[in-house]
Amino acid sequence: MDDPYKVLGVSRDATDDEIKQAYRRLAKKYHPDLNPGDKVAAEKMQEVNAAYDQIKNPEKYTASSSGSHGGYSYDPFGGFGGYQQRSYTESDTSDRYQQSAYQYVRMGRYQEALNILSNSSKRDGRWYYISALANDGMGNQVTALEHIRKAVSMEPDNYMYLQTLEYIQSGGAAYRRQAGNFRGFSTRGDICTKLCLCYAVQFFCCRGRLFWC
Repeated sequence: MDDPYKVLGVSRDATDDEIKQAYRRLAKKYHPDLNPGDKVAAEKMQEVNAAYDQIKNPEKYTASSSGSHGGYSYDPFGGFGGYQQRSYTESDTSDRYQQSAYQYVRMGRYQEALNILSNSSKRDGRWYYISALANDGMGNQVTALEHIRKAVSMEPDNYMYLQTLEYIQSGGAAYRRQAGNFRGFSTRGDICTKLCLCYAVQFFCCRGRLFWC
């Protein structure tokens, strides 16, 4: 791939904060939720994700250049930090459980998501992140907060986890219900525009919290 610093538009001596700010700016610009059906934006988002991951986790790419056969696969259930290098031959049942659970969360079927997660033995940061979303949707605020804090502790540099922690600490799903009794995760392209009249959804759609629009 191209120079990751060039992709993010920062110099090689940029500070960690400058790198994060550049990533957030580009993520907001190219995120698929704001550009539905735009293949160019989707490709740019993937490129930005890959560049950010390469800067934050250089050891993975050093190992890759030494002869391992790997590739990038977009992780649709890992938030903005969703690009991870994996072996093409990797078969991880736990990851499939997590992906299925995330899709249930997107459909507002929170109990099914929790049921699926209970079958996953891989309790990594992503597992706790998805569990936090599902528990928040179910109204289990204590568990949701506990699990998103766990996710952040396991992956402190994951921007989406940090934003989700801020959201749940601010009341979580209660805000969505107050903003028109909206439940679940919508895929309609205009929902963010309509609901930005409400403070609760401004918190997501207008300030970059994009995991449910």
